[in-house]
Amino acid sequence: MLEVESKYRSPGNDKVEKALIKLGARKISDEAIEDIYFAHPARDFGKTDEALRLRRKGDGAELSYKGPRMIVDKSKAREEINLRVDDPLTAQRIVERLGFKEFCTIRKKRMSYLLDKLRVDVDDVAGLGEFVELEVLTESPERTAQLFETATAELSLEKLEPRTYLEMMLETQGSQKHRD
Repeated sequence: MLEVESKYRSPGNDKVEKALIKLGARKISDEAIEDIYFAHPARDFGKTDEALRLRRKGDGAELSYKGPRMIVDKSKAREEINLRVDDPLTAQRIVERLGFKEFCTIRKKRMSYLLDKLRVDVDDVAGLGEFVELEVLTESPERTAQLFETATAELSLEKLEPRTYLEMMLETQGSQKHRD
């Protein structure tokens, strides 16, 4: 299964949420999320465009492998393999015992909606700002373009953000180090 996603700078999360409600979207979650990214002991994930992430949230955690990105129209697609875990601390210990090192942590408040087959995540990311992610899990990523095009128009999403939150956070941390 491929995750096909596009991320946009939010024109204002309140405005986006009102539009989603008006369109009949169903709110499926409202939660604080902590994403812990790990560095591989023998491979540079920055060069291979992969990620290993432990996502902690209210109802448990999920360990995710994200494969290299493929560009499909204006969206990105990547293999994503997820494993739900009941005990995030134990999962983190296992990953660390295998030689992975905690690399970066990203915290966000996320409200998620379902609009037909489209998942819409309205995020407020600590240190980065407000964003909206459109996501579909599919076997046929080429079929998502029209769905994304309609959603971006209805939600007034104009500023496409091609970088991941991790890439943005690393750039922000790097520019702060240069100022010190």
